[in-house]
Amino acid sequence: MAKKKKTEGEEGEKSTAVAEVKQSERSPSSVEGLISQAISQKLPVEQMERLLALREKVKAEEAREEFVEALSRFQGEMPVIEKTKSVLNKDGRTVRYKFAPIDAIAEQIRTPLANNGLSYRWEIENKEGLISATCIVTHRLGHSEKSSFEVPIDKEGFMTAPQKYASAMTYAKRYSLTNALGISTGDEDTDATDVNDEKAPASDKSKIVFLLRTLKEDVSSKETITEAVKRLSQLDLEEKNYGEIVGRLELLVSERNQDDSSQV
Repeated sequence: MAKKKKTEGEEGEKSTAVAEVKQSERSPSSVEGLISQAISQKLPVEQMERLLALREKVKAEEAREEFVEALSRFQGEMPVIEKTKSVLNKDGRTVRYKFAPIDAIAEQIRTPLANNGLSYRWEIENKEGLISATCIVTHRLGHSEKSSFEVPIDKEGFMTAPQKYASAMTYAKRYSLTNALGISTGDEDTDATDVNDEKAPASDKSKIVFLLRTLKEDVSSKETITEAVKRLSQLDLEEKNYGEIVGRLELLVSERNQDDSSQV
């Protein structure tokens, strides 16, 4: 039986549909309607595949835009996180420093996150001598973004091995979470320094020297500072590493202060 010849009207309808597919690239909201129209007009498979791929692209872009807007609203609703936990000096009375524990952060962000369709989770990786925590923030439409923070496991502290692991993991989770959400804690970056005895240095470079001195390291020359940084943080003393070096040294100061307090 001879195949039925396509009419000019049928050809015209398919040509129009193809043109609308191209137009849809500039009008994402019309993609679903075009797919329905394409099905009814029995467009060729390759055209259907193109439409379906376009739909996925549009959905991903819309999810990303919704994520950015939701995160912006969340940040606008969030006050500065309060530092609610104190670490005392050896006298057992005066406060050495304060910080925001992860449970307090979680409590303060829970409602604003839920109101904006955001959630978070962590992926933890135990490297040689290091704990890496990656915080993944996800919007209800599916778009996710992540932030990682890495800290060394203190080998010289007086805690047990599981305690050292847990301490490093908690610290990494706390910083990766606040970085991923773009939020800050009160008196940022002073939670591992003595707020009663000395004014916290302003720059990361100065903080490194300050923290090394707190750890009773030799800071008399660049060579001794470089060596101490490498030994304690496992990072080279380079500008790109300053922020992470500060974080790792702060963790060591925090752990040693807690050890000292527990022995009073």
